[in-house]
Amino acid sequence: MTEDIFHKILNNTASEAEKSEFFTSLENNPEKQSEFQHHKNLYVLSNLNPAKYRVQQNKSFIHFWERIQAQKPQRIINQWMRYAAIFIVALTLGFMADYFLNSEPAPQFSQHIEYSSEKGSVSKIHLEDGSAIWLSSGTKLSLVKNQLGETTAKLDGEAYFDLVPDPDRKFIVDLGQFKVRDIGTIFNIRAYESEQTISTTLVEGRIDLIQNSGESFLTVKPGELVNYYKSDKKIVVNQQDPSIVTAWTEGKFVFIDKPLSEICKELENWYNIEIQITDPKLANTRYTSVVRRTTTVKMVLQILAVTDQIKYEITDKKEGKDIIKIKR
Repeated sequence: MTEDIFHKILNNTASEAEKSEFFTSLENNPEKQSEFQHHKNLYVLSNLNPAKYRVQQNKSFIHFWERIQAQKPQRIINQWMRYAAIFIVALTLGFMADYFLNSEPAPQFSQHIEYSSEKGSVSKIHLEDGSAIWLSSGTKLSLVKNQLGETTAKLDGEAYFDLVPDPDRKFIVDLGQFKVRDIGTIFNIRAYESEQTISTTLVEGRIDLIQNSGESFLTVKPGELVNYYKSDKKIVVNQQDPSIVTAWTEGKFVFIDKPLSEICKELENWYNIEIQITDPKLANTRYTSVVRRTTTVKMVLQILAVTDQIKYEITDKKEGKDIIKIKR
C-alpha cells in the first residue's frame, strides 16, 4: 500500500473507482489489512491514546483534522448516487395575523414558519438579520416570532445555528424538557424525538440552558458538549472538539472511537435504511473513521468490514426501507 493512496482514502479525495479497487484489494489479503490498520492508527488513534502510541505523539489530532478539512464542499449534492443527498427543501411558509378589539391602538402580528430537510440532505436557512441555520437529514424546525420580535424555535432533528450577535433579539430553542437561550452564538443541537439523548455543543459565544419556568440552570462554555438523557433526566457535560460534532455541515461522517450501534443510527438516518446487528457484542465494537456523506452506504460498510472483519447483507426492498444485516 503506498502512502499516497492511503492519504487519498483517509482524506476522501480518492475517486469511487480508486476506493472500490482499494477496499476490494484488502478483502482477502490479511497483510494489506494489517498495513491499512497500522496507517489508520498512525493518523487517528495515536492521538486518542498517546500513552499507548508514543511513537506518534508528534502527530497531533489537530493536524489530522486539518487534513480532513482540506476540502470543504459548498453543497452536499451528488445526484447519481442512490443514497446521496439530492435536494434541499423548505416547507410551509405562512403568516398569522391576530387583531385585537377596536379599543387597541394598533394590530399586532406573529409569524410562524416551518422548515424541513429530507433524508440524505442538508438544508440551509437564511434569517432576515443575516443569521443562518443548517438542518441535518430528516430534521424539522419551526420558528415562531411574536409581536415583540422574540423568536422561539422547536426542533425535531439536528440543527447548526450561526446567529448574529444582537442584544435586542431574544432567540430560544424549546426542546421540551428544557430550553436553550442564545446570546449571539454558534452552536449545534441534536434532538431527534426518536432518540433518548439531547446533545448541545457550543462552538463560540454563549448559551444558557433554562427551565421551562424561565430560570437558567446551566451556562455552556465554548468547546463543551452537554448530553441530556431523557430516561433519567440526567445531564453530563464533557469537553469536545466542536468541529467533530459539526462535521455533518461539511458533508462528513466522523466516527471517533464510536460504538457500531451509534454509527448505525447515523447511517440509518442519512441513507433512510434499516440496519440490524445480529451479534449484541458487535454492537459495542468501537470504530474510528472519517467518510464523506456522498459515499454510498455499501462503501461505508466496506470500510467497517476491513476494520473489524464484519460481514453484511443488503436486502433491497421495492417498498419501504432497504434492510442491512451486520454479523461476524
